[in-house]
Amino acid sequence: MTLFRLAVALSALLLAGCKNTDIPDEIASIFVEASPTSGGTMRQEVRLPVSGLAITVMTRPLVPAEEILGTHPMTSGDPDLRQDFLLVQLDRKAAVDVMNYSKEGIGRHFVLVINDTAVGIMPIDQQIVDGNLMFHVEKKGLSNSEAVMDISKRLNISALKIRKIKEAERK
Repeated sequence: MTLFRLAVALSALLLAGCKNTDIPDEIASIFVEASPTSGGTMRQEVRLPVSGLAITVMTRPLVPAEEILGTHPMTSGDPDLRQDFLLVQLDRKAAVDVMNYSKEGIGRHFVLVINDTAVGIMPIDQQIVDGNLMFHVEKKGLSNSEAVMDISKRLNISALKIRKIKEAERK
């Protein structure tokens, strides 16, 4: 994913007649971990900001920003190992795409990318049939729970702005 893609998306929104305040600050997309056999031009490496974990992902997102409905902070795990996660809810089209991919992609990962920065990772342990993805997220200078709350708040604002833009285009 390049800065060019983000610039084109924002330019398109401006050309659509949107006010500057209606343009989302964060464009979130969900990418899939690339298979070792995929071609070099179809792959790119992203790195999580705190752990430094590098993941090679496909260059095209499986779930673009307009297919993300919203996010919620979630706590999950065994009672003495509980951790905070970011629940990302997808629209019907994206949920079907994720369901189809996750059936074959067990053992790989979904990667949450905001603008050009990887911020979250989710292992694919089983087929996902409900359109809900739970990401472990990272943000420099913030604890796990603070990062979840901050990213959730910002992505919900952006999802609302994107929804308003889509509704205005339909009129």
